[in-house]
Amino acid sequence: MASALVIETQLRQNSSSSSSLLTIDTPVRQLLPSFALPKRDWNDGGSEITLRMLASHTAGIPRESYSTGFNMILSTGKADAATIGAAWAGESAQDVIDGIATRNLMFAPGQRAAYSNAGLGLLGAAVAAYYNNVTSSSLTWSELATQELLLSLNMTHSFFGTIPQDHSPNVGIPGGDNWADLIVGEGYDPAAGMWSSANDLASYLYNLWITREPTLITPFQRRQVMKPSVILPDGKQQSGPGWEIELLTIPTSENASLAEDSIKTYSIFGKSGDGGGWHSWIDNIPNLGYGIIVLAQQSGLAQYTGISTSMIRANVHDILAPAFAEALSMRTKERYAGLYNAGEDTGLIADQVATVFSKSSSTHADLMVQDQILYLRSLTVNGSSALEAIDRLSWTANAQPRYFSTPQGVVLEPAEGVGETHEFGPGAQVWRMIFPGLETCDWFDFDGYQDNNGWPVSKVVLIETDTGVELHYPPFDIVVSRMKVHK
Repeated sequence: MASALVIETQLRQNSSSSSSLLTIDTPVRQLLPSFALPKRDWNDGGSEITLRMLASHTAGIPRESYSTGFNMILSTGKADAATIGAAWAGESAQDVIDGIATRNLMFAPGQRAAYSNAGLGLLGAAVAAYYNNVTSSSLTWSELATQELLLSLNMTHSFFGTIPQDHSPNVGIPGGDNWADLIVGEGYDPAAGMWSSANDLASYLYNLWITREPTLITPFQRRQVMKPSVILPDGKQQSGPGWEIELLTIPTSENASLAEDSIKTYSIFGKSGDGGGWHSWIDNIPNLGYGIIVLAQQSGLAQYTGISTSMIRANVHDILAPAFAEALSMRTKERYAGLYNAGEDTGLIADQVATVFSKSSSTHADLMVQDQILYLRSLTVNGSSALEAIDRLSWTANAQPRYFSTPQGVVLEPAEGVGETHEFGPGAQVWRMIFPGLETCDWFDFDGYQDNNGWPVSKVVLIETDTGVELHYPPFDIVVSRMKVHK
């Protein structure tokens, strides 16, 4: 999946035209003309299977493109390491394509998530085929991934194929049955052919999925794949392009008795791997800014207990996630919370603030962080509540509901549209007001009202400058500066 995104970006940057056929939502048939399925499956949506569906295992493609010839009566062809290893390693990219063409789908396209190694092999073949077509190259997928992804991220201990001699001392060999000497073919390199190290995987996680400005891919691409494609029937597990997604809830209230009533939910984007005596798990929580890598190998010794990568990563998240959430909350408090005063006109509307000669003490704002949420508790202009003024827009003679002008104030939700952020220059962060205390997320009420200058009344901008922090709210033509930081 990452290789598809990187190649898409590279082709766009190197092309005289901004258009490229390759995107995560491109149908496979447009990139790989030899892709085929049995006729009934092809006509029932199989022809529209996309790279996203392959990467999120929602295409319905069978798990493998080969068969071990298992016979339940004779108990031959069992799925042991030796049998699976040989069949798996022997597949070429064309073998995978041909095998898929003759086998019925196990689920209808888009019906549900069902893991497929063959689907990942098909994804790699499609990316390589398209790249070679537009660049007149003849690279295999592993060569392409090495050239455009591994080398670009300085992943010097990651490779495909045979173990390089200078890497041999660093390779851990499982104590029991293993595939250390197995040379994986191009058919399954995209699924499980890469050797790597914890340091290299950390570079991959950080530079593509955690850092504020990703390298090799665009922020838009990252937003498109860091979300679920499907939710499994249990309502808990989710699958996205390249990710196994799990939801993690963290109590946020400082009052232990209210822990169950005040929680935040974070998505953990991860990928597990098992085979040939090795086990791995990589995870990241982008909203908390950290990731973990767990690599393990089987010992094969009776007196040793095996390491569970899933148990290790769960225990690590139990420790790190609350700590990172608290650190993020404290950092938000340091950056923005406090009492804002010294109201000034911005010049859009003449003399909106009471005096033009001195900074108004009757124009002020109060921002607080509570339970790891940033609130605008109050915004007062010339002694009157601006939040109540917003509520009054919907008041009638018989009903005067308060949504914005509550004791809690409003929650500030970060908005990251680059256009409106750029209008305010370096240090600006745009926010949208949302109602506090809702049981479900509100996505209906943004920017319903705009002033005569086109400024939404639910929009606030905080700007960090060399001298402090300013709050801008143009509907009332004011700027207030932070005068006191909340402890």
